[in-house]
Amino acid sequence: MEDKNRRKSIALTVCLIVVGILVAAALMCIGVFAILMCTGIISVKHLLISFNWQWDFWTCLEAIGTIGATTVALFGLNLKETREKRWAVAKMVSSWISEDSKPNADGTAYVRKVIIHVNNESDEPVYDVEVNTTLDNGKHWLGPLSAPDIIRVLPAHRELQFDITIPMLGYRHMDTPQVACTFVDPNGRVWERNIDGKLRDCSKEKPHWVDQQDDELPVKGEDFTPFNSMAVCLMFLNTLNKDPNGEAMRALISPQATGWEKVDWDELKRDYGNCVPTSNVRFPAPHVAVILLVADESLQGKKAEGRGMTINAAAAVTLTFSQEQGWRVFGIGGRVLPEDILFPEGTLTQELG
Repeated sequence: MEDKNRRKSIALTVCLIVVGILVAAALMCIGVFAILMCTGIISVKHLLISFNWQWDFWTCLEAIGTIGATTVALFGLNLKETREKRWAVAKMVSSWISEDSKPNADGTAYVRKVIIHVNNESDEPVYDVEVNTTLDNGKHWLGPLSAPDIIRVLPAHRELQFDITIPMLGYRHMDTPQVACTFVDPNGRVWERNIDGKLRDCSKEKPHWVDQQDDELPVKGEDFTPFNSMAVCLMFLNTLNKDPNGEAMRALISPQATGWEKVDWDELKRDYGNCVPTSNVRFPAPHVAVILLVADESLQGKKAEGRGMTINAAAAVTLTFSQEQGWRVFGIGGRVLPEDILFPEGTLTQELG
């Protein structure tokens, strides 16, 4: 709103300047004409116009043209200055992913360490930062992963880092992941820094649903491993509908979870059997994953684009991670906080590999 009012003010100022120039030019011409009449160079009766008057007339036109050109140049400089002020904070905000190969605990192999970086080098804070990780050059979006859904404030001259090493274990065959981020500057404008590093103003864009393409499936065939949390969630929902009391279901349950032996599987199937997971997995802690389920059948095969999309989740699937077993389902229904999960001694401090 502030930017729109500024543009209106600039446009009004330019209009007033142009009108002033035209009025001044008209008065100047009238004055010159009156002087020439008084000196007898111009006779109203015979309309005798001398060469000197013609020269003065063209000089006046040149002066008016010079003033007009100067006005246009000043207007252009004003627009450039306004644009630079509008981009001053946003152009200093960036995001990227770094990868490094580190030796494992016993020194027998390397582990790929993957970090999301979000940096604000400007002199002012930015707000409501959202990051979105992608594979295959933007074809497969994974969401924020270990980063918060929304970083409410990113202070000036501050860099935040989020370790996504464990979430990326389910995508070992992929090339280097990339990350995009959106944020709000101090004037309320929404910006996006895309995976190529380009910056654009997306303040006027609205969130919407689009059809998901075949190459954008939440999990591809080669990713169906215990180390891919989304794959484990899909296997759990599929088994819930087919054979919830079988051995396959017991293999998907986390050993840290309690109370599953008392579950009414028929009731669980009625409540969540028709639900589908959203495309993004949240990792509130390195060894904990949360996947939201939706029951709205019209959303199946669709994905959200843009900021601020509201999703009415029917339930949440909480999963826990161990190096030996990968991901397992801890619970389904309400979201479970990481601090409410008790892991075996040493699990959370054990290094990968």
